[in-house]
Amino acid sequence: MKRLALVGRFAAIGFVAACVLVPISMIESKISERQQRAGSVLAQFAAETAGPQTVVGPFLALTCEEAVEVERQVMHGGKAETIREGKTLPCGVGYFPPRAFKASATLPVETLHRGLYPIRLYRAAMQLAGEIEWPGPPSQEGAIRREWKDAYLVTFVSDPRGIKAIASSTSKDVLAPPQGGLDRFAVRERVGAYPDRKPGSLVAFSYDMTLAGTSSLAIAPVGDTSDIRMGSNWPHPSFGSNWTPEERNIGDSGFDARWRMTSVATGGQATWSRLMAASTPGSAPAAGASLYDPVNVYLLSHRATEYAFLFVLFTFTALALAEVTAGIRLHPIQYALVGSAIAVFFLLLIALSEHFDFGLSYLAASAACVMLLTFYLRHPLGSWLRAAAFPGIFAALYGTLYTLLLSEDNALLMGSVLTFAILAVVMVATRKVEWTSLSGRLASV
Repeated sequence: MKRLALVGRFAAIGFVAACVLVPISMIESKISERQQRAGSVLAQFAAETAGPQTVVGPFLALTCEEAVEVERQVMHGGKAETIREGKTLPCGVGYFPPRAFKASATLPVETLHRGLYPIRLYRAAMQLAGEIEWPGPPSQEGAIRREWKDAYLVTFVSDPRGIKAIASSTSKDVLAPPQGGLDRFAVRERVGAYPDRKPGSLVAFSYDMTLAGTSSLAIAPVGDTSDIRMGSNWPHPSFGSNWTPEERNIGDSGFDARWRMTSVATGGQATWSRLMAASTPGSAPAAGASLYDPVNVYLLSHRATEYAFLFVLFTFTALALAEVTAGIRLHPIQYALVGSAIAVFFLLLIALSEHFDFGLSYLAASAACVMLLTFYLRHPLGSWLRAAAFPGIFAALYGTLYTLLLSEDNALLMGSVLTFAILAVVMVATRKVEWTSLSGRLASV
């Protein structure tokens, strides 16, 4: 019976701890809801202005015509006769990527707010330059005669609404109405008829473009040799694209990155021609950067709730240890109130961080909870002397959690070490406790 009293005591405390995790789980759901709303606000802003941008091109686009003979029957003198006549039909568009391609982009980033939610917007100054080899005649098939007709330089931009300005070094007619099924390209420049140039000659191009977008910018390395440079005042780039930069320099004032690739890495002209023929230039592999936010308040708050069980475990362990060593008795409701204060911390954290800096919000929420818990525990513990250890314990817990949030790579290691340290403290502090006599005292109460 005495042993059952001690086991029942621990079971009651464990039940209260499990109950405390229920509102924390509800708060975690609320954080996810706020995060989804922030994402929907960003998506709405992108729908109204311009979203993440991918630039693919320029390509030399040649419209094709083929001359064929068709048979048809006509009535002549009351008899049906078969006659042949020539017709000219379109035969698709040929796309030819550059032999050499250079691109550079400078992205000054501006942070806007829609309500509570920040939006990263850039207006990139871009330069695209290179050379395209003028191709030979199209392939022939039997008696069908094919020939190239009109020539264009075409560039795909994932969200053309972001094109604020564009200029070509060779023509003023950059955005001329397209012909021959080229309407899916945002940038088009007519470069004349096919006979105007000889096969093997080079077509040079050079564009200056101002392109607005949000979240990310990527440029496809369309050349047999490609050299792409990108720089910004944003100090937290994420190069999670198809290729990481060959050179990078990241500091507090921003970043600079450079990619140099050949057709061996990209698949060469066959890859780009296949994408163009399939009308899927937007799926082209590209090099670029995303505007990563290292202090994403929703991500950090969500991660904080993942360690909530450690808060409850360590706090309840400290209270139980105080009961054992100081000979006091706490009611399960008092455990529940302490656990509720821990749960409210996470709610305060997300609410404050939507308005203020995350670090400042964390400090304010944790300080408020530490003062509340210290004031409350002074009375059931019987004196300020007994309660004096708890501010240090709570401060260490909140400080450790903040360190875990900022050091995701070492979170498991730090959490494991902290758990072991707490277990060691409990074992050392209770090594001389007579658990049998303690069970007897509990059973007699």
